[in-house]
Amino acid sequence: MSNIVYLDNAATTKMSTEVGAEIKRAEEDLFYNSAALYSASLAVSNELVRANEVIKRRLTRTGEGDLIFTSGATEGNNTVILGKITHPRQHLLVLEGEHSSVHMPAVYLQNQGFQVDFVPLDRWGACDFTALRALVRANTALVVFGLVNSDTGCLQPAAEIIKTVRATSPKVHIHVDAVQAFCKFNFDADALGFDSCAISSHKIYGPKGVGALWVRKGVNLRPLMFGGAQQELRPGTENNPGILGFAKAVETFDTVTNFEKVKLLHNRLRAGLVKLGCGINGRNENPYITNVQLNGVLGQTVLNALSEAGVCVGLGSACAAKTAKNRTLLAMGIAEQKTKQVLRVSFGAQNTADDVDKFLGELGKILGK
Repeated sequence: MSNIVYLDNAATTKMSTEVGAEIKRAEEDLFYNSAALYSASLAVSNELVRANEVIKRRLTRTGEGDLIFTSGATEGNNTVILGKITHPRQHLLVLEGEHSSVHMPAVYLQNQGFQVDFVPLDRWGACDFTALRALVRANTALVVFGLVNSDTGCLQPAAEIIKTVRATSPKVHIHVDAVQAFCKFNFDADALGFDSCAISSHKIYGPKGVGALWVRKGVNLRPLMFGGAQQELRPGTENNPGILGFAKAVETFDTVTNFEKVKLLHNRLRAGLVKLGCGINGRNENPYITNVQLNGVLGQTVLNALSEAGVCVGLGSACAAKTAKNRTLLAMGIAEQKTKQVLRVSFGAQNTADDVDKFLGELGKILGK
């Protein structure tokens, strides 16, 4: 498997060697339950507190707010949506094209009779502000959007969205799915005005099955689970190796160096796609994710052929890859048939120029047939 060219880093990333070593240390030396009362458990508890601070300070420069460890962003997004919208008089507003862990709980609430609206996207994949102004209400209790769209890589104008919403509903809770943005871009959740924010480990070379939910001080959410008092909102014995591995991934992620490297790969990719006659959906300012528009051939067909050639790419968000429709591209006004003729290429720090050339070479052969 070592000869595979992996270009689906928005789906998941390969765990770094530093993270692997930290997980091994945690499994061997820090396996104790942090809630126990003996000294070995106290040492574990101290390590988890430190991990909490490391990750929280990457989200906010001041280190303000509470960080709750979760199983991933799906849990974090569901916790906020289902924990905040608890009364039929509350209105929920969600951006179109969001990850399934945002879209599906919103649809669930809508089907239960709650007031739910979806804000359209413009043709570039960004929030349609005319529609947003028309949809936000005085009783809007929760607004949810992704900082980076997982299909197109579009960076949403978070500050402008929050300002627009709060002009009508000042006390609204703003929740952001920051999975595709965390560590890849520098942002301050507190300063931008987020009330809560979900992140995940496995998108930044950390282990799967662990994430975190940042919540502003003073914000109350109804818990989805009940049990021990380990994290109050989220009961259960902590995943020591996962949490410490997550913190190590955050510590070792070099935002500036990675961005500059990926930007060079992105430029190489774009130039090659132009030569092959392929388009790109969205504004594509984010070098980590590129949504490639093919002409007259199904993305699944090309993906299968690329896989046979040892190149892994995606069709879009991995959690929605097996569904019939791409909600993001449809919300951008792209014809349904064309939304099936796409590939998603997403880079990571471990990719090289040779990877890009291999992909373009194999894509050229396939399209030539």
